[in-house]
Amino acid sequence: FAVQVQHPRGEWVGLRAGPLVLVFALARASARMSAESQWNPFVDPSTCTAAQLIFTVCIYGYALFEASNLISDGSELLLLVPQWAPLVGSIVLPVLGAVPDGMMVLFSGLGSNAQEQVTVGVGALAGSTIMLLTLPWFLAMYAGRVNVSPTGQLRYKRPHGALATWDKLDPPGNFSLFGTGVGIGPGLRETAQMMVFTLVGYFIIQVPTFRTDAMLKMTDAPEEEKLHAMATEAQFERQFALLGLVVCSVSFLSYLWKMWTDGNSGFGAVDDTIAAATVEAMRDGRLTLRGALSKFRESKWCNLKDKQDLQEALVNKQTLDEVRRMCKLLAPFFGLYDVNGDNQIDFEEFRMIFKDVRENLPKEAQKMMFDSADTDGSGCISFEEFVACMMNFALDPNTDLKEKRRFRKDPNSYLNAEREHEHEDEEYEDEDEGEEEEDIPEDLADLEPEEQQRRIKWRAFQKMTFGSALVLIFSDPTVDVLSEIGHRVNISAFYVSFVLAPLASNATELVAAYNYAKKRTVKSMTTALSSLLGAGVMNNTFCLGIFLGLVYFQELAWQFSAETLAIVLVEIVIVVIISLNRTCFKMWHGMVILSLYPISLVFVYTLENHFDID
Repeated sequence: FAVQVQHPRGEWVGLRAGPLVLVFALARASARMSAESQWNPFVDPSTCTAAQLIFTVCIYGYALFEASNLISDGSELLLLVPQWAPLVGSIVLPVLGAVPDGMMVLFSGLGSNAQEQVTVGVGALAGSTIMLLTLPWFLAMYAGRVNVSPTGQLRYKRPHGALATWDKLDPPGNFSLFGTGVGIGPGLRETAQMMVFTLVGYFIIQVPTFRTDAMLKMTDAPEEEKLHAMATEAQFERQFALLGLVVCSVSFLSYLWKMWTDGNSGFGAVDDTIAAATVEAMRDGRLTLRGALSKFRESKWCNLKDKQDLQEALVNKQTLDEVRRMCKLLAPFFGLYDVNGDNQIDFEEFRMIFKDVRENLPKEAQKMMFDSADTDGSGCISFEEFVACMMNFALDPNTDLKEKRRFRKDPNSYLNAEREHEHEDEEYEDEDEGEEEEDIPEDLADLEPEEQQRRIKWRAFQKMTFGSALVLIFSDPTVDVLSEIGHRVNISAFYVSFVLAPLASNATELVAAYNYAKKRTVKSMTTALSSLLGAGVMNNTFCLGIFLGLVYFQELAWQFSAETLAIVLVEIVIVVIISLNRTCFKMWHGMVILSLYPISLVFVYTLENHFDID
């Protein structure tokens, strides 16, 4: 493509460029035209009073907060589509989670005064990375903490003969720094290693920057000489920015490939996230069991014809992975009623599980299913028998809804109260079944699995589209407002953006990590903390890649050494803590990690104002 772009010093330069250059050029032109258009609905921050500025930043922040929630909710809805779940969990969720921060970085470097305003993007990047690795980390540990014995034993398993009041945290509310903590799995260490690897992009741009800073340092030089020195620095760093952009792109794709393979393996954090989202949707009534297992009806092993087909299915890895996923979906419901942990449930508990997975079936049919699964006639079935029974129900095409099965009580029956009272025992069971059926939401209860999946896809598309549109609309004016706030209070816009931007763009990750951790299991804690490390990886690759692209295409000088050192220091400290504590974090570790957030701000201020590091 032949394009003309305006150099930061003012002159227009014609060049032949590829698609990536064109994207940056068009984005910059769009930002400038929207700012100058008479139809621009956003106010000029420089004309606002202090009260108006505060009100404006609250409105923009709320819009970005809602946008982040919409994108997250839409992505999680797609986890309920079995065919798409591995792709969504491994690629779509991480990418869309980084979009708000990435757009903030992008638009901060597209204005006419990009070298100044890009400090807002740096603040968003540094604040997002450090906040996600400190505050949500501590809150997740606080929500999921259990007692830790003097020997380091975590109190996760209920001992035999324990009282009904037994709890993993005793006494309730215990917050001993050395006597409470959380357990972690090996997956956390693997993600931490990936996060350290993705720091390479920072080193590529930062190491040569130290050299140019030493050569061009001029504190008392005239403004014209400083601008010339900045242009010289930008030209020197440009080649390293391009190299860093390539490395970030490769690291980004490598991480997505790792997440993709984990999501299709039946193990790992991605698969656990998919299972947790599906279980929650069934409990909330947004999905039925048959809807959750709709993908498996297409599997070859669901249509076995002879013994040889069965033998082939039993040694097929894909088959075993699919069965393993079904077990993950059903285990939480079975475990809820297997109170004493003997791997047995009776018929009444079996009926309650049917209610929990949002399936309507007459009591007689449920009894037939239970009796066929109860091979020894003991009146109870094991988890293995339960899984086989539910798989048979979910995968049997004859159980599809051909007509509505929602039964509502006849209003005239209330007029015959005396007659009904004579048959109270018989009517109680029918009435109870009606109440169970009413728990299913109106728009999903009477739908076949395929229609449920279609509705879910449409809702997800609406949420994600609207959320992405809000991000694109509000990112640019938010950068202007944060920059103006910094100018008004006479501090660098970096500090304003560092504190305020993550509150709008990363609140979803904070809440998600906290909710995962509340389950108080090693697996849920590992998933919660791994998601935070994964967000750090995305910032080190996706967001930093955008930033380096701006440095290269906009010819900006890299004057963010202190901020870079703060990000690298925080990530290395967290990785060291993970490496030294492979199975357990105590609450004092959480306090140390939380303290890194204010320490990083002090660290940046000290480097900039006392050591003259830009």
